[in-house]
Formats: sequence, structure tokens, C-alpha cells
Amino acid sequence: MRTPVIILLIVILFAVSCGKSPMPPSDEEMIRHFTTHEVAFRKVYEIMAESSEGSFHYPPLSPEDIIILDSIEQSDISYESNDEQDIPVYGLLKPNRVLLDSLLAEIGCGLVLVDRQERETADSVKLSLVMPYYSNGLAISGTSKSFVYDPGLSNHPVIRITEQGDLNEIYRRTYNDTTLYKPIKGNWYIKLDYER
Repeated sequence: MRTPVIILLIVILFAVSCGKSPMPPSDEEMIRHFTTHEVAFRKVYEIMAESSEGSFHYPPLSPEDIIILDSIEQSDISYESNDEQDIPVYGLLKPNRVLLDSLLAEIGCGLVLVDRQERETADSVKLSLVMPYYSNGLAISGTSKSFVYDPGLSNHPVIRITEQGDLNEIYRRTYNDTTLYKPIKGNWYIKLDYER
């Protein structure tokens, strides 16, 4: 007799929980997460700034971006060291890729979007990173929150940066398509994207 009641309760709980969309983490939770893992976030930036080339997604989103040697090719170059066999992906050698994989797992971000822009002065590059931390919805509608490194963000005329209130509450009040940023520390920000 108790088994049908328990099964009914489980079905009701499942049905109720499926109807609700998960809530994005609060700004406070994200800032606390950044502070706890700040060394890892900074190391991701350092690797991308010092070792990578171009603008890209890491890990690569398409298999064509990764070159894998087959067994015949590997046997032809077996006399070379592992470093000589390693073919860079966006300029990143295998040790950096292994470290990046570990760092991304630690900070809970599945990928990094790297945007490298050459500046007018010689040897000057602007590097920005977006690390998606939370996403709910479809590609054309939904909510996402990311950690962003961008040294020029505060000077951008179209970007909305706020230090007051939680980004989740701000977009819920307006209920319009919204992109908002909140400073964390230095050039690090939280980014909220909401599309209806």
C-alpha cells in the first residue's frame, strides 16, 4: 500500500520540478565562486595571452580544428619526442591544453571564447575572454551568465554595466532582451544575457 503512494509522490515531484526552469546563480554566488577560484581564472587568462593565437573557442567546437595522427604517421615519427609530435591547436601546445582542461573543470566553465584584436600600435593586442558558467534555454532564447575578462569594457559606449542590484532581478523586472555586466575585480565581470 505504501509503494503506490511513494511512487505517486515521486511522479508529482518530478512533474512539478520539470515545469520550473532552474534559476541562474545570483551575482553574489558568482562573485564568491570567482574569488574562490581566482588563481585558476587568472591562469586561464595568462595561458591565452601568452600562448594562443587568433580568436577561437577552446576546446575546439569542430573536429576539423584538431589534428590527430594515425598509427602509421606516429610510427614514422616515433623517434621524435612528444613535444615535437604535438601539433598546436590555436597556438596551444599539449601541456597548455591539458592545463586548460584542468582549469576549466576547476572553475566549472565548459569552454572559453577568446577574442584577440590587433591594436593600431605595433605589437599591441586586446584580448578578451568569455567563459559561460550558466545557461538555460535555447540558442535563440534563454538566459546565460558568464565570467568575462575585458580590459576595454568600461570604455565601450553601448555596454550596460551596473554595480547596483542583482542582474537576475534587473532582467526579471524589465523582462526584455537584456545584456548586462557587473564588475567583479579589475577587468573581470559577470555578464548576463537574456533573450525572450
